Amino acid sequence: MIEKQELPEFVQGLSTKKNETKQRREVIRKEYLKLLDKLAKKNGGKTVHNDFLDVDVLFVMREGGLEARNRSTFNWQSAYAVLHLETVVKKAVAKKENPIYITPKNTGKQKEHNYVNMAVLYYEFVDLEKWYMNFTVRLVLGVKNDGTHVQYSVNKVEVL
Repeated sequence: MIEKQELPEFVQGLSTKKNETKQRREVIRKEYLKLLDKLAKKNGGKTVHNDFLDVDVLFVMREGGLEARNRSTFNWQSAYAVLHLETVVKKAVAKKENPIYITPKNTGKQKEHNYVNMAVLYYEFVDLEKWYMNFTVRLVLGVKNDGTHVQYSVNKVEVL
């Protein structure tokens, strides 16, 4: 059983305080750019293969990177997921009770980016020693007309 200890002030450089979105936004911006650079050097592109869907997921700063900076900073778990985005994208799976593909919103960024579908997957962070490191995140991928899957957002959905 995991012993409940106090939540640290920082987890992997991210402030865990609710009102520190500005600090997390800057960390995420830098980390997302580092991931894009790493992927370009590693495989000549900006993709990570999702094993569950068996598709390559494209990373685009003006889509997923912007969404990460704007939405994933509201809580430290979502920001933490961005720091581990390559693993999240690779290993995220569907939940049995939820549909994998949903219709995109007909407003805002989902409409602006011309997604024809949205894929919704989940990844569970598990740590046997640190209670605060046990949570689930939802990964949303935008699907274009040509079948391209684009990393759109990642957000904490529940703490385990």
